Formats: sequence, C-alpha cells, structure tokens
Amino acid sequence: MKPAELRPWKISSLHTLLLQKRFAVPKLQRNFVWDGNRAAKLLDSIYREMPIGSLFLWEMDQKSAHLIRQSANVLPSFGTDNSKIWFVIDGQQRLSVIYQALVAEKRKNDSGREIDFGRLCFVVHPDKEDEFAPRVVYRKPVERQYVPIKDIVAPDWRKRFARCPKALLAKIEQCRNRVLNYPVPIVKVQSATLNEIGEVFTRVNSLGMRVTAADRAIALMGKLDVHAMAGELRQKIRDGGFSLGSVDPILMGFNLVTERLDLDGDPPKLEVMAKRWSRLIEQNYTAQADFKKLWHKSQRSFLSAVQYLHDRFPVFDESYLPSVNMLATLSVFFFHHHGQPNTYQAGEIKKWFWATGVAKRYSGAGYHRNIVADAKLFQALAVGKKRRFVLQERIDPIHDILGEQYNASSARTRAFFCLLATLKPKYLENGAEIPLGSGILSQASQTHRHHVFPRMQLKHYGFSSSVYNGLCNICFLVSRDNQQIGSRLPRGYLAQYRDAGKTRFHSVMRSHLIPVRPESGVWDFGVKAGFKRFRTERLVLICKAFEKQAGIKLFQTN
Repeated sequence: MKPAELRPWKISSLHTLLLQKRFAVPKLQRNFVWDGNRAAKLLDSIYREMPIGSLFLWEMDQKSAHLIRQSANVLPSFGTDNSKIWFVIDGQQRLSVIYQALVAEKRKNDSGREIDFGRLCFVVHPDKEDEFAPRVVYRKPVERQYVPIKDIVAPDWRKRFARCPKALLAKIEQCRNRVLNYPVPIVKVQSATLNEIGEVFTRVNSLGMRVTAADRAIALMGKLDVHAMAGELRQKIRDGGFSLGSVDPILMGFNLVTERLDLDGDPPKLEVMAKRWSRLIEQNYTAQADFKKLWHKSQRSFLSAVQYLHDRFPVFDESYLPSVNMLATLSVFFFHHHGQPNTYQAGEIKKWFWATGVAKRYSGAGYHRNIVADAKLFQALAVGKKRRFVLQERIDPIHDILGEQYNASSARTRAFFCLLATLKPKYLENGAEIPLGSGILSQASQTHRHHVFPRMQLKHYGFSSSVYNGLCNICFLVSRDNQQIGSRLPRGYLAQYRDAGKTRFHSVMRSHLIPVRPESGVWDFGVKAGFKRFRTERLVLICKAFEKQAGIKLFQTN
C-alpha cells in the first residue's frame, strides 16, 4: 500500500464532487445507521468549527467496479463515467449527512426509520444562557426561527431569504459560510489490495463506531457481497412483520451450521470463517457456488426459526426476543431438520426458550459456551437423537426476578413481557383479549407498561425507583386503561372493575398475573405493608408461570 495522502477539502468542494457522483460505497461498508438527531449534531459541530474526524478514501480504477454496493443508500450512486472510483472506507455516515444537507431527501436508515433531512434546521435564536445550546437541530422548520439548512446552503440562498431582515440575513450568511467553508480532512490511499483495505476498515472503525464481528467478517469476504445477501434476508423478515435490527445473527447462524463446533471452546470466529471462504473462492471458482448453496439453505433455516418463534411463542418482533442470537442457534435445528419439530423436539425447544431468557444464558461469562452447547443440542435433536435441554444453574427468584427493572432491555425483562403476552392479557374495562398481533403492546412503547402500585405513591412512602420499577410491579395495559387509572392505588381502581363484573374480573387478573384474593396486598389500606405483600405474592405467581411455560424447574427453592 502506498503512503496515505492527507489534505483538507472544503464542504463546498465535497458538494460538487458528490453531485458529480465521484464516491462509491464498497460492499464491505455497513448501511446508513444514524438518525436525524445525530445528523443534526454533526452539522452543529461543523457550525461551531469543531473537529468531526477525517474521511478515508480508497482510489481505484474501473476494474474494481464489481466491489461497489449496488443497493440504494443515502449517498448518490457512483457515476460510471468517472474514470476513478473513490471508495468510502471510513466516514460514510458523515459524508451522507453532508450530502443530504444539500439535497434534503427523505431516506430510511438501517433500522427502517425514515429521516427527513429537510428537518435539519439552523437555530436563529439559541438559549443565551447555555453556552452549548445547539445551533443545528432536527425538527420542523419555523420561519425566521428554525431555518432549513438546505435553504441556507442552496446556490440561490439570497433569493430564498430576500425578504428577511438584515440581522437575520447576517446570521444565515454566517451559518452558510461556516458550513460550506469547513475543511474536512481527507485521507486517500491508492494501490491497496482488497485484504489490506478490509484490514484497514476494521482497524479504523474499531476506534470509532462499534464494529461487530459480523462487520469484520463482511469486510473480509472479498468478492462476495455478504452484506447485501444478509440485507435481503433481513428485508424479507421485516416484510413479514418481524423487525430485525442488524444482520449479525444471520451471519452467526451461517457460522454455526458451516463451521466445526467445539463444545469446550468459543463459537468459531466469524472472521476465521470469512477468511477461509474468501481464500477458497480466490483459489477455486467452484467454491463460490458451494458457498451460495450453503448460504441459501442457511437462510431458509433462519426464516424457519423466525417463523417458529413467532407462531409458537409470542415473539411478535425483536423486542420480545431475549437475545437475537437465539434465532441463530434455533436455525441450526431447521438447517438439519425439514419440517416442523415433533412433540419431543418442540418440548426441548420450549425449555430452551424460556430458560435462556430467564437465566440470561446468552449474556455474561457463559455466553459463548451456551451458544455452542445449544447449537450442538439442536443439531442432535434435528437428526432424531433423544437429547434433553438441561439448565445448569437454578435462578434465584429474590435476586434475579425481584430486582430486575422493567425499563431495562435485558434478556430477563424481555422474557417477562413475553410471558405476559403468552397469557393473552385482557382489557380491564370489558375483559376482551388485547389484540397483540396488531403491535399494540410492542415493547418499543413504554406507554403500555403499567405500574400496579403507582410510582408517585410508592415514592412518597419512601420506596426507591429500583423497587417500584421492578418487574413485580409491572403489567401490560393499553394507554386507554392507563389514563383512566391515573395515579390511583389498586384498592381503588381494581375494586371499580371488580364490582362492575365479578365473574370476568378474576379471569382478567389471571391474564395479568395480579393476585386479588381477599387477603392480597392490593386491597390493603396500608400502602407500605400492602405493596410489600403484593410483591411477594406476585413474585410467586411469576415464577410459577415461567416454570409452567418452560415445563421444567427454573428457580431455586428456599
């Protein structure tokens, strides 16, 4: 690799080059992952003339056009009339924002969230008492208060602001000059090999945005556009109504079914798998056909795993899944087994699902060991062997369930809400089943999580947030019921529903795992004593419900 060339380019020059379609996104790059607020922060830093980091470009000729990612992205597609290709190895996110500040399009990021770049606005009147009050924000434009950046950097900007007062025009001109004249450091290399660029990509990105094992593997896959292949599968999954945030579990699943598994060690490294296939394909053209055959079989298996968890468990989207890598391990079963599991196999999968979530088996020190053990288990089950899932260590209900927070994104919290969804929770008002499939109880929405004993009341009586935000004080309720209840104590609002429909009331309470026997804590007039008794009662109900679903003992007994 020749020594890198470093020089600053003004954003105005970058805009010209972007419009000439000089830049290309290589297959090893990830998609655009930023949101509107992060884009605004970048432009705010540019306005303040703060460092934003350098862009790293790899200059190649048209012979390397096969390395260009052809899928649509936030940057303009490379223009084939350009003799040289400038691959963006580092800085794609920043370059994309700079481009969109000019054209102000609506684009979706890698998570499927739409970003309207026309909402990037210059704040004309910032808070004078805050030295670092943002000067660029992501919000709806307001005339003479929040001015779109696209209008400020437009060539005909004076015409667009012809009727503005001089003071406002001066602020807009200052913003324009700061943005367009900002010097972006550009690092450009030539004559590097694909392996060298892959290595540089992983090293550069590992110092900034988090690079996953899947990112590193994709960067090392040479001529195979694995990112696009995995992205196509993820889009199929999304089209089916199941959100999947990244392609990482897809790569993990492929790795588990194609590489040798050692029960006493870690899962095979994605980078090792990537280098092996890249080397094979370089040496033997038939290896590419072998790879694609395995890939397609692996992808069908992954889709089957998604569908199975959706149909047999209330995993309506990724937010109900204790760990996305559970899709990778379950796909091993479907890779080796055609059709649906039989009764015995389904029972072992059920044990695995609930135990893995409640015990947090895919996090912490045992994470890698459990991944490999489960993959081996599913491989054996798939070919008809009578293997049993065994939970190695029982869970402490006091420490692990009572202390878990409802607003955490931990595996145990997700398993808890999955459990509640399994019980088909009902409306308090009329006892009808809440339509879970509509997404009404998506865990992305905090508005449908209800504190049985209200926070403000418990806070007033000296309980800490870790106590009143614990899982034992949370149930699923739609926002309509939540609003009607407000901050009333359960002895008040539950009595109202009990008296309105006594027969239906107990069925509704069971669907939420809320204890309502005459001696239960929810009816106690003493808030402190009542809440403590309620927590103890509900902990017992939750643990029993988990074990009933799993079909095995999960918890320690005192």
